[in-house]
Amino acid sequence: MGKSDMRKNKKDSGNGQDNEIMPGIEKMRHDLHKDSKPKKTGSKKDITEELEVEELESEIEVLRDELKECKNVEDEYIDRIKRLQADYDNYRKRTIKEHLEHIKRANKDLISNLLPIIDNFEMAIEVGKKIGRTEGELFKGVKMIYNNLLELLKKENVTVMEPVGKEFDPRICEAAVTEAVDDIEEGRVLEILRKGYMIDDFVIRPAVVKVCKKS
Repeated sequence: MGKSDMRKNKKDSGNGQDNEIMPGIEKMRHDLHKDSKPKKTGSKKDITEELEVEELESEIEVLRDELKECKNVEDEYIDRIKRLQADYDNYRKRTIKEHLEHIKRANKDLISNLLPIIDNFEMAIEVGKKIGRTEGELFKGVKMIYNNLLELLKKENVTVMEPVGKEFDPRICEAAVTEAVDDIEEGRVLEILRKGYMIDDFVIRPAVVKVCKKS
């Protein structure tokens, strides 16, 4: 083999090695270039979603504050409604009580005007009994009117006081006469001289009575 052939074989051998090395170098260069680029912390989509989450959390916090404020306002209105309801109930009860008292006063005035008439009928009936005129039409008419008046008083819930035998009560009785009676306790009512009348616990006219008093 000549020198020229040896040089040719050497050149061909060198070209084969270059063909094997170059791709590796290019790959390393590509890898180095790739590694030298700054790494991203997140994609654009991830960043957008993170911002949206933060915004939603902020909105939720605002809504929580608004809800708390609304709850406070609701409690305030409920408290005001309860106070108004209590005021209305008190007003209604007071109005009803005043109305009933007004009716009682009006009834008292009317009945007070009727009582002297009833007294006269009672005296007329007693006189008729004493003189024996209980069978005549006049007496029967007087008795009928008297009974009608008593029915009227009953419908108005008017009652006749019955203090005889009880301790004298100045709230419902007037002592006109006193008398000493040995076997009766002092301060007891002995006799009714004029009837007294009441509506429930409301005195229309006090009873005029005779009271026992020890000398």
